[in-house]
Amino acid sequence: MSEENIEIMRRLVEEFQAGMERGDPGGFFDAGLFAADSEWVTPQFEGRRVWRGREGFVEFMRTWTEDFEDWSIRVERLIDAGGDRVVALTHHSATGRASGVPVEGNYGVIYELKNGRITRTTLYGSHTATLKAAGLSE
Repeated sequence: MSEENIEIMRRLVEEFQAGMERGDPGGFFDAGLFAADSEWVTPQFEGRRVWRGREGFVEFMRTWTEDFEDWSIRVERLIDAGGDRVVALTHHSATGRASGVPVEGNYGVIYELKNGRITRTTLYGSHTATLKAAGLSE
């Protein structure tokens, strides 16, 4: 199942990038890769930690990126973390909308899957924190 999960994640990355190019950050939900009740879990953000379904994810992305222009994300590595979990190590870059200052950061995500669908996505503020949470090392 692990190679199958990595392939699902590769497709997710492609669908996400295509949706972002179309201006539809939730477009990848339409590809049938997510369970209907999927959760996006983040560090507390705007007083909230859990965002549910397509609408919740779109709201999170709007909140996450509204202060930036030219926001982009690059997946640097996908790792089979076992137990129907896949880790994505990412690099984000953008320019502050008000300041014009370029910003960059590394984040990570642990995707949990069940029956070939993503049920939970948990965002971490660094590659190290992501790997640690997944029980992996660099």
